[in-house]
Amino acid sequence: MRKIFKQLFFAITIATILSFVSKEYTVKIWTEQSTVGKAVDFEKSLSKKIDFLEMNVSLSKDIYPLVDQYEIAKPVIVQRKQVGFLPIYAEYFYSESDSIIRYISYDWEKEKYGNFFKKQEMWKEESKKLKQYNSEYERIKKTLIEQLGNPTEQDSEPNKTESTSGGGDYLSRNTVWETDEYYSKLNMIFESATYRIRWYYYWKE
Repeated sequence: MRKIFKQLFFAITIATILSFVSKEYTVKIWTEQSTVGKAVDFEKSLSKKIDFLEMNVSLSKDIYPLVDQYEIAKPVIVQRKQVGFLPIYAEYFYSESDSIIRYISYDWEKEKYGNFFKKQEMWKEESKKLKQYNSEYERIKKTLIEQLGNPTEQDSEPNKTESTSGGGDYLSRNTVWETDEYYSKLNMIFESATYRIRWYYYWKE
C-alpha cells in the first residue's frame, strides 16, 4: 500500500512539474487583425510584469511588402516578463487612421534596445552560445506549430548565409507559414553584432 502511495505521489509530482513547465514556456501569440488596443489587453492578460517602451521603429518594404499602402504609426512595444533563455519584445504595428494591426513582430534578444557600445562584451559572450540559441529556436518553433499548424518551409539547422550589406557570412535559420491570408516567418540570426530570434506575421491585404 505504501509503495502504491509513493508511486502515485511521484506521478502527480511529475505531472504537476511538466504542466508548470509547459505553461511557462508556451509562446503566446496574437494573430487577430484587430485594433491595437485588443493586443494591448492581450499582453496585459499574460503578466502584470510588462513594460511599454517608446521607440522610433519603422518598417521596410523588404519585410512588409504592403508598407506603402498604409500610414503606419509608431508601434506599441511591450517587453514581456522573461521566462526562457532570452528576453522577449512584442511589437504591434498599426495603421494610423483606424488603429488596425498590420504587422506583428516578436523578438527574442538580449538588450534589444540597449546602448550599442555597451553591448560589445555581451556579443562576445553570445557568440559562444549557438547551441543555446538553436535550442531556443526549436522550443519556439514547436509552440508556434501547435498554434499555426505545420510550416510550408523550414530549415532543419542553421545555415551559412552570405551578407548583403558587405559584412562577413553569418548563420541563419528560417521557418515559414504562408496561406492566402497571411505570411509568417520564424528567423534566427547568429552573427557578430546580432544574436536574435524573430517571429513576424502580417496579413496580405
